Amino acid sequence: MKSWVLVPVCLPFLRLCAWPVTTPCTIERLANGNSLLTDAGSFSDNNGRVFEVDSLGRTVWAYLRNDIPWVHSGRLTPTGTILITATSNSRVLEIDRDWNVVWSKSTGLNYPNDACRLPGNRTLITDRDNDRVVEVDSAGNVVWSYAQLLRPHNASRLANGHTLVCDSDRDRVVEVDSAGNAVWSFSQGLSWPRCAQRLANGNTIVADSRNRRLLEVDSSGSTVWEYRLYGLSYSVVRLDNGNTLFGAGRFAELTPDRTVVWQYPHTVSVLVDTIWVANPTSGCSLYVHIHRPEYAGSQNPVPGVVLIPDGNGAGTGYDSTGYADWLAEDGFAVLHFDPDGRGRSQPYPENYNGHVHQDGLRECFKTLASQDYVDPDDCGMFSKSYGITMASGAIARHQTRPEVRFLLDFEGPSDRYQTCQDSGGHIPVPVDSQPFWVEREAARFMKKVRCPYLRLQTRTDHNPRIRDNGHAVALIDSATNTAHGGSGISVWTRVNDSVMNEPNQVYTLQDPPVWVSEDQSVHQQVREALYLRELGRMDYTGQHKQKPARPSTELRLEANPVRAGARVRAFASSPVQVGVWDCSGTFVAACRVQGRTAVWDSEGAVSGCYWLRPLGGGPGVKLVLSR
Repeated sequence: MKSWVLVPVCLPFLRLCAWPVTTPCTIERLANGNSLLTDAGSFSDNNGRVFEVDSLGRTVWAYLRNDIPWVHSGRLTPTGTILITATSNSRVLEIDRDWNVVWSKSTGLNYPNDACRLPGNRTLITDRDNDRVVEVDSAGNVVWSYAQLLRPHNASRLANGHTLVCDSDRDRVVEVDSAGNAVWSFSQGLSWPRCAQRLANGNTIVADSRNRRLLEVDSSGSTVWEYRLYGLSYSVVRLDNGNTLFGAGRFAELTPDRTVVWQYPHTVSVLVDTIWVANPTSGCSLYVHIHRPEYAGSQNPVPGVVLIPDGNGAGTGYDSTGYADWLAEDGFAVLHFDPDGRGRSQPYPENYNGHVHQDGLRECFKTLASQDYVDPDDCGMFSKSYGITMASGAIARHQTRPEVRFLLDFEGPSDRYQTCQDSGGHIPVPVDSQPFWVEREAARFMKKVRCPYLRLQTRTDHNPRIRDNGHAVALIDSATNTAHGGSGISVWTRVNDSVMNEPNQVYTLQDPPVWVSEDQSVHQQVREALYLRELGRMDYTGQHKQKPARPSTELRLEANPVRAGARVRAFASSPVQVGVWDCSGTFVAACRVQGRTAVWDSEGAVSGCYWLRPLGGGPGVKLVLSR
């Protein structure tokens, strides 16, 4: 018998929330359908980032080192590396996917804001505060330059060998040949143009920043298309399918008729359920929220994660910060709860993460894993600070199905000496009260935690009373399997990123792991999402799951694009059931299938991009509906 019920008067409600974008700069659609995004961040906060998201807005990669505090562009090279302009450092760097810098250029640069790779391993750099565009070879030597500019942006090399650049402070876009002659320009009505692209038909599309618009003009300067924006426009890219990508307050994709078919953030909607879960030990009704992406369902289950509050906190704090919504938009079903005696789970007494709280947490985990939109094999816990005591105790003491498949821990204490008031902590129980503390010390429980365990630890702990990271060393060594020199049974452990530390290692304070530096804390939530995604892909041996191979069925469309309201016909290479999803991942309809032909009557469907895919999974085909 299930011990939870949906509150009758509180139905699921919809939210649009995500990790915010401060200053959306470059956007690039990759061959795999993902998008490479650059958020310049805030100059004062040093929070610039280059990251990759999939078509549902889920973070799949990010560059999280602290050497690009104020960044303007990130562009993929033909070899798969990424060119980044670390503007405030007056540096261009080329990195691989493991964050290794494989090439850089800084000498002579002053506030570069864009860079792209040219044939012959040359690089075109827009060197804004030197009022020029330069082309450099692999050794960093300048082999070509054009300097008749005023604070330019976004230079690109055209197919004819000319260079197109936004001469921003002169309010014009100019095309120059290799001899430095201006052969074309456009300035009519522009105000601080930031980005321009020459199209295959000879037209030019411009991000006209201070006029808050995108503008396409022909070679004579006549306007052929325009789109008004709410914020300053920083980038614009016309795709081969005729759609337009831009960065202005957000990243988005437009159809030719100006319909938004994709955006980041707010790529998908978030649903929230309110649930009351009965603690089987105390009888307390625990107040619970589950946040999930709208596309999650029995045919498309998502990873689940229980957020465990820190200190004496209640999980409802994750609502006010928007953190649970952001993780849900990033592809997780997120449960957070108020333990006995906290938040709305009143008036029961505070248990300070002891057995009563651990049993309540276990029941909440079972509730999450039982939802039909959650994959129980990708369901784990994420604790912050003192929450690790509740998490480790619940896992160690309840080793039955459903199993906790992973544990992520942010800077949790290892024993009573970091939490008792005798040591300056928050729990008013004497440090020598053995019966009390024996069930509230995470280092004891971690020796019995079998699932993969990842510790996130900065160089200086968030708790100012902790002078070193001995608690982190104690917990990772308690969990690490005895086969690797630790004291535990975990199938896999690691501290921080894989580019920092190898898995299954034990440490001392004299020989510590690589800690996350404090100046990277602005990226902490992105880092946490990447960690959760990595852990969710693991099986119970710590290896990445090998999904069973499905027979590949190729789909092709009779016509593409198709006028909205018309009948869409798709032909399959083998008999298969076919479904339709919109660009947010929401299921729209099942197609009528006859043999190898699928038919969808798109009457009532709005213009935009859709995906036709086999219902059992497999590659699909992108369809554009236009008016």
